[in-house]
Amino acid sequence: MQGSDQQPAVTRVAIIGFGEVGPIFAAALTAQGVKVAAWDIKLTDAATRAPIETRAQRSGARVASSLADALDGAQLVFSAVTASQAEPVAREAAPLLHAGQTFIDLNSVSPKVKQRNSQAVQQGGAAYVESAVMAPVPPQGVKVPMLLGGATAGAMSATLNALGMKTEAVAQDIGLASAIKLCRSIMIKGMEAMCVQSMLAAQAYGVDARVLASLHASFPGVGWDKGYEAYLIGRVVEHGQRRSEEMREAAAMLGDLGMDTDLATAIADVQEKLARVGREQALISDLDAKGALPEWRGRLGR
Repeated sequence: MQGSDQQPAVTRVAIIGFGEVGPIFAAALTAQGVKVAAWDIKLTDAATRAPIETRAQRSGARVASSLADALDGAQLVFSAVTASQAEPVAREAAPLLHAGQTFIDLNSVSPKVKQRNSQAVQQGGAAYVESAVMAPVPPQGVKVPMLLGGATAGAMSATLNALGMKTEAVAQDIGLASAIKLCRSIMIKGMEAMCVQSMLAAQAYGVDARVLASLHASFPGVGWDKGYEAYLIGRVVEHGQRRSEEMREAAAMLGDLGMDTDLATAIADVQEKLARVGREQALISDLDAKGALPEWRGRLGR
């Protein structure tokens, strides 16, 4: 639990947003003796409160009574909410934060949103560090690679790495770490969207086996002969809603640069639609341990 020379030992942490990432981080931190307070907007609704409480209990985190309660006394504050809520959460937390606290923004949002979040948080004297999470958190957990940006990113990287994380400070300017992630995401999420459209069309014509064989011949190292298409489709079914929000942030980034946003928006639409179909057909429960969708042929429609 030892931090760097510039940071005291971390003993208290708050995590805002307790969906997939929050409990994983909480479990790793509480295992080291760090006290973790969890807050999620779903705790305010009786219909959605129970799952959050269960995750908190399993991960060793304390369920806070409010956002202010979660932030009180926390040295580090991890924001791990949906892309659409990243800015509202930063603005709500900002007046509750003070010097000696660091707000770590894990959310996949555009560089300009991170810059606005930074300005809001720092007004009260707290430090702001952006984090770009560069791979799915499961199964790597807190070892997932993260790029950090901000004036204190170097010291914070040392502190987080001492807690078992795998971070790298890449810039003192806010927004560059997120730009790296979103530019990469256009490629990765684009590949997933292309796979979805290609395979569903091939399935409709009954030629998917032929298409996969051709892809394997052209790109033998990818794994088209080992069910890679099912893995990609499964990831979209399970995480397509979150991925679509990330791609809309990528579109916003492109728009801020004066570039065309049509491709990123189309990728977001494909991801969102397949995720919706997956929810409607309860396919998410059928995903195997690797995130692949077994026997996807004929199950997703056109």
